[in-house]
Amino acid sequence: MTPVMSEFPLSRWPLIMSGFSLAMLLGAWGFEYIGGYAPCALCYDQRYIHMGVIALGLAMGIGLIIKPTLARFAPWSIFAVAALLVYSAGFAGWHAGIEYGWWAGPPSCTAGAITNVSPEDIMRALSGELTPPMCDEASWTLLGISMAGYNAMISAIMAGVSIFMGYRGLSE
Repeated sequence: MTPVMSEFPLSRWPLIMSGFSLAMLLGAWGFEYIGGYAPCALCYDQRYIHMGVIALGLAMGIGLIIKPTLARFAPWSIFAVAALLVYSAGFAGWHAGIEYGWWAGPPSCTAGAITNVSPEDIMRALSGELTPPMCDEASWTLLGISMAGYNAMISAIMAGVSIFMGYRGLSE
């Protein structure tokens, strides 16, 4: 066992995974509000999944802290968080596949998000100055991997660590 993984009690792992999902969400918001990369509809859906991980991890983590007698359920709470992270990895991988042209996305993929639209935005869209973000086009890449691709990889790693820690807890 690595020192980092054995450093924290098993009952704290749902909180740790919540922290990682919060970091992912803050990174997405940073790209949007600081970097100016507007998210597409599927990007918003990925954010909601991480919000679910945060909520579930916080609820279970705080519950395990408040009621230490529930520690025997810690592995199962970790598996529940891991299930959401597996879903996050799969959804983000599906989105990345759409961006890379491996498969077609949903018809709504090219409509963009319809939130906070001002009359000026409508006029700019009608004149061709403003184009909504497309789900099938990566707006940012690093080493040929899009944000959705990184989300898929990081979520998969987080899920793998969670599953490992849950099985470790069952064997103790």
